[in-house]
Amino acid sequence: MSQKRIMYAPFNFSWVVPDKLACTGWPQNAANLRFLEKEGITHLITLSMERKPPIDDLPKGMKWSQIYIEEFKAPTVKEINQFIDICQRAHFTKDVIAVHCRQGRGRTGVMAACYLVRFQDFTPEMAIVQLRVMRPGSVETYKQERAVVKYYDALRGTIFPEVDDDSK
Repeated sequence: MSQKRIMYAPFNFSWVVPDKLACTGWPQNAANLRFLEKEGITHLITLSMERKPPIDDLPKGMKWSQIYIEEFKAPTVKEINQFIDICQRAHFTKDVIAVHCRQGRGRTGVMAACYLVRFQDFTPEMAIVQLRVMRPGSVETYKQERAVVKYYDALRGTIFPEVDDDSK
């Protein structure tokens, strides 16, 4: 078997919304990227400052975006909105998203929960519980839980994120 054909899932890969949004730990090598391509992923979003996928090995046509958030920190509403904007565009372009941080739990979990809040009409609490059932360990800290609630409040217009964003 040629080296090019070897593929295997990155750590902690799973679908949150089939054919729309997958979550994963850091794709470390070309074999991980080929697996994502085989799964139908067309846009990879990196949240980790400390772990970046091997961009030179991205499959042809796969898009890549970065929103750097420190490990164990909560994203700001502005950073969540960047992620949601990418997802909104993906709905129109029919892109399939995979989002990752280092382990695919904390920062990735927050973004996936906010995706469920925005596109699946979940409450923040329901989104976090659903993710933790599907992906144990998701949304690791209290500040990360609060980030999902703040995003929900910003969507409803009950806070102004640029003023009330102490999630860092």
